[in-house]
Amino acid sequence: MPKNTTKKNTKGKKAAASKKVEVKKAPVKKVETKKVPAKKVEVKVTEKKVKEVAKVKKGKMKAVVTNVMNNTPFVIALCAVVLLVAALIFVLCVKRVPTTSKGEEILATVNGKTVTADDLYLALKDSYGTDTLVNLIDTYIADKEVEVTKENEEYVQEVVDYYKEYAEYYKVDLATFLASYVGLNGITTEKEFYNYVLEDYKKTLVVTNYIAENAKDEDLKEYYKENYSDKLTVKHILIEIDSEAEDKDEAKEEAYDKAMDIIEELNDTSSKKLDKKFEELAEDNSDDTATYSKGGLIEDFSKKDVVEEFWNASEKLKDGEYTTEPVKSTYGYHVILKVGSTPVEKYKDIKNEVKTAYAESLISSDSTLFAKKWDEIRKQYKLSIKDDFIKEAYKKTVEESTKKTEEN
Repeated sequence: MPKNTTKKNTKGKKAAASKKVEVKKAPVKKVETKKVPAKKVEVKVTEKKVKEVAKVKKGKMKAVVTNVMNNTPFVIALCAVVLLVAALIFVLCVKRVPTTSKGEEILATVNGKTVTADDLYLALKDSYGTDTLVNLIDTYIADKEVEVTKENEEYVQEVVDYYKEYAEYYKVDLATFLASYVGLNGITTEKEFYNYVLEDYKKTLVVTNYIAENAKDEDLKEYYKENYSDKLTVKHILIEIDSEAEDKDEAKEEAYDKAMDIIEELNDTSSKKLDKKFEELAEDNSDDTATYSKGGLIEDFSKKDVVEEFWNASEKLKDGEYTTEPVKSTYGYHVILKVGSTPVEKYKDIKNEVKTAYAESLISSDSTLFAKKWDEIRKQYKLSIKDDFIKEAYKKTVEESTKKTEEN
């Protein structure tokens, strides 16, 4: 049985969605320049609204949305860049900037105290220098490694639209929503947010591609074996167990008996009329709102898309066969009719897809991986920090990022 549930809108019944879709309430990024989680901000919205706005692409949306929500260090770095650039523009554009006897440019004076451009630089370096430098370096690497495609741009726009939906729900403009609910200060326009998400996504792709290209073939084959399977098409009827019933055993027995009654009706149906009869029974009885109106149809799902009990029962059936005993899962009892199957693609034919999926699974399961891999990537690009203060701070940042994510 699919791994998500929804509420039935026309029959008042609960239901299990046909394929698993992970929806997170306002997630974001980790700091490995992108994946060390910072403060997580929970955006509380109603289940109904989440379903309306969570039209996301599986995997990719999850990565970027998670990064946007957790990337406080990146936001600090972004602000620091703005400050540094503003200071530079001021120094370069103001005519006849006064200087000290040592040739240092004077930015301001107060009560006899002189503040020079060097003073400003040192203050910003101490506070934001490491984060800003790392961000500039990673942006350079991402630009070298990733060629932005039309598909990338369309995907990034989907992420932006995702947050715009939230902003509209809260009746605020996008900038206010990002600042108040996500912690992204300093982004004032949709275009700025688009560019922010695009840069973030490019950095995610750099790490994903790096892990994928360095994966061992035996690990990829093992991942393929565990996660790829034939694609099945079935029709099913879900009978839920009343979770609010005072007598749980009685509720369980009632659900089982109802599922058995359906099976007995199928037993009394001729093979020629079986498919039509199953659809009618699904329409009248199934608690799966995602499929009951389609006769219980679930198409082209693989092992990783559904709960184990549902998969095992479906796989064992021959085409045209149905389960003669109700199949118990966390959702209730299922009656399953197998429609057909499509053989899984051979490993060699989808190796690139497997590599990407394998990399994404590692990133999602190991919160320290992003920071570690970005450190490796920078070393491959022969990063050499000349400033002793920033060099030491960078070392500590990597160590602390790894330590914090390990603790989490």
